[in-house]
Amino acid sequence: MSSSSAAPMERHHSIDAQLRLLAPGKVSEDDKLVEYDALLVDRFLDILQDLHGPHLREFVQDCYEVAAEYEGDRDAARLDELGGRLTGLAPADSIVMASSFSHMLNLANLAEEVQIANRRRNKLKRGDFADEASATTESDIEETLKRLVSDLGKTREEVFDALKNQTVDLVFTAHPTQSIRRSLLQKHGRIRNCLRQLYAKDITADDKQELDEALQREIQAAFRTDEIRRTQPTPQDEMRAGMSYFHETIWKGVPKFLRRVDTALKNIGIDERLPYNAPLIQFSSWMGGDRDGNPRVTPEVTRDVCLLARMMAANLHFSQIEELMFESSGSKFPQLNLTV
Repeated sequence: MSSSSAAPMERHHSIDAQLRLLAPGKVSEDDKLVEYDALLVDRFLDILQDLHGPHLREFVQDCYEVAAEYEGDRDAARLDELGGRLTGLAPADSIVMASSFSHMLNLANLAEEVQIANRRRNKLKRGDFADEASATTESDIEETLKRLVSDLGKTREEVFDALKNQTVDLVFTAHPTQSIRRSLLQKHGRIRNCLRQLYAKDITADDKQELDEALQREIQAAFRTDEIRRTQPTPQDEMRAGMSYFHETIWKGVPKFLRRVDTALKNIGIDERLPYNAPLIQFSSWMGGDRDGNPRVTPEVTRDVCLLARMMAANLHFSQIEELMFESSGSKFPQLNLTV
């Protein structure tokens, strides 16, 4: 009984040790990347054992550790050892191996995304930002505006006028290399949320157990989801995939960003807010309208895609209006008469 209960802990330490060997210089006091990655890989290997047995789990972990050792010392003998292990697999096992390593790479990317967000929050709390010339992603809006005023000698009015009269146009395009399915992207988002909440400072033991179980469910669901589309997507499918970013991120993210811009302006001495009709950020799309030799994109398809985008936009606005009506149901505001 004692040996079986100790085994998962030993495996976890083994994975954690291998990951720390890969990036010893990157681990700082507030850097939990290795811890995140080790947790996700450990949970995935447990799931792999439940689905395919302990032999395959051990084989995948051995290959993982040999690959980590090769990454550390670049010893060609380890690469030959890894190649010998993989070439001896049966075709069915090769597919599972490839899928397992692909999934572990996805989990590593998710761990890095959570760590980047965590490090940014910590730096915001401390007010500690790297030099913008060497790490542009480490700056924030207020810091940038202050530098424009203090370092470059711009007046506050010049900064405000420049913001009012500029537009960042983000263009959506259905690139053929973006083959990740929407269902898989949503599962990855839930894995990120579980991982972030697991390491919250005020989490209780019960909440931690429930989040850990939810994390395992999402990892297993992602692993059992086919990563590749079995049919070629239509331009309408491409538009739906692009619009999913509005549902998941942009619809709430852009207003939050604009409020931060207003707060940053106020903190440098500008009490005026950006006008609502100032298009600081706007979005365009090539999906369903890019006629660069694609015979499937016809005028009828472009019309369908435009109508689809308008319907999705109307649904988003209508749902937001419904929320506002519910929030103001007990207030003394005039009644809204909506016509759609």
